Amino acid sequence: MSMNLFCDQLDLWQTPTYITFMCYSNEDGGWNGIRYRYIEWVRSHLNGVWDNDTLYNDMKEKVDKHIEELMSFEKLDFYWA
Repeated sequence: MSMNLFCDQLDLWQTPTYITFMCYSNEDGGWNGIRYRYIEWVRSHLNGVWDNDTLYNDMKEKVDKHIEELMSFEKLDFYWA
């Protein structure tokens, strides 16, 4: 059964089960810790070799926008299901 990370305040990107468990990590660091680990996973989408600059720049814009939205909340309520 797949376990995904969710947040009450905004829609998160669908996480693989192992990323959900890594992000949640027994709430180490509370919601800030979960957010930190989730953001690092989001940033990992920019790793690797890209076929062209346009594809990379499009993904970088999506990553940056999502992180900006995550950082705009004073508190986030995460859960997994």
